[in-house]
Amino acid sequence: MPRAQSEVFIAASPEEVWALISDLERGPEWSVVTLQCEITSAGPPDVGCTYRSVSKFAASKIATEHEIVEWDPPDGMVTRVIKGAESTVRWTCERQAGGTLLAMSNEFAVPAALPGLITDKLAQQVTETLAKELARIKEVVEKSEGGNHGPSTQGSDAE
Repeated sequence: MPRAQSEVFIAASPEEVWALISDLERGPEWSVVTLQCEITSAGPPDVGCTYRSVSKFAASKIATEHEIVEWDPPDGMVTRVIKGAESTVRWTCERQAGGTLLAMSNEFAVPAALPGLITDKLAQQVTETLAKELARIKEVVEKSEGGNHGPSTQGSDAE
């Protein structure tokens, strides 16, 4: 499966970053593709929690259902799509001097008939989307905390 990943340094504690990314219904505030996100299970987010999101893809809106499969505040979480295109997203918040290194990766399925070159290009596009989303998270967290702006890095890994 192709894998896209990106990371960014945020001048805020992991707890401050976690407060934003773990509030699933705030996804549209920072996501460049998510239009709506709604928790569909009882109780607060944790392992087993489910949620539904509506995202834009090209000129279409796509609804997907997700489940949290790992939940480790404020260090990270893993979610997977349970209805819709197969995808697993991993978030990690690593405490560093002066802030947090936030990393996000998305491992996703593509139709077997797609040539490798197209799959690689798709992974690159997903990596660019992740980088944009992490930049928005950085902006939201640092603005709300009055933090200073640290360096950012981006990376990709298409398999």
